[in-house]
Amino acid sequence: MSPHFARLAKEVYGYKNVKYMVSGHLAWQRDILPYYTEPEFLKMAIDEKISYILIDLRSPEKAKESHIKGAVNYPMGKDPLAAMKKLNKALPGKQKKTARLIFYSDNMDEAILAHKIMRTNGWENGYILNGGLDAWKAKGYQMESNNLQTKIAYEWTPLPGAISIPEYEYLIANKPADTIIVDVRSPGEYMKSMVPGALTIPVDTMDKRWTELPKDKKIVLQCEAGNRALMAWRILKNNGFKNISWVDGHISKFSKGVLKEGAYKK
Repeated sequence: MSPHFARLAKEVYGYKNVKYMVSGHLAWQRDILPYYTEPEFLKMAIDEKISYILIDLRSPEKAKESHIKGAVNYPMGKDPLAAMKKLNKALPGKQKKTARLIFYSDNMDEAILAHKIMRTNGWENGYILNGGLDAWKAKGYQMESNNLQTKIAYEWTPLPGAISIPEYEYLIANKPADTIIVDVRSPGEYMKSMVPGALTIPVDTMDKRWTELPKDKKIVLQCEAGNRALMAWRILKNNGFKNISWVDGHISKFSKGVLKEGAYKK
């Protein structure tokens, strides 16, 4: 959680006991510490056909009897290194930095160990299903029987509503009359650097200010790295907007000259 989201959780959503990690997720990843994803995200990935590789780490008998849709079975057993070596060989090696791996088990220690082994072998986008199968079942989400995937197939697809930085830059350079760009960063960030002509509606006010945006226009949302833009996209989607997109990428990757100096400069 960033300092901005810590403030958002306190001031907008009323949470009292909020803390954030000063060194951030990069330091967490560097130390190969457990990385989690929630059952809600996996459910969304299944429903919206977001790219992922779901790995059931339990015994073949347990996995076959009852498993999450789309899972492949690589049981940890008594030799986790051998199991993960087999998985590593089966995975699409050209996509070590992009393929989203999600590990689950009825034993969280197994999932944590699998994540650690694969992370040390270069798979940078691995996650542990938080709470394992117990959490999945507690949400009432569906299980399947005798339908395990026998082969790993992966084709990267963007998150719902996402556009790439090159797509965004082309849109800025050739902005149609029916398109509105909305910067959802804080006013201070916007005043340091901005896309000329963009509106500024901070994400922590979007749940109240979405009424200022027309539903008959295309809305494109931008922030610093994509997280806040995605949050704003979900708010607009939940309020009936159809033609909306968000920029998936960090502004440090923008081409030179796309962002202009604001009143506060950089």
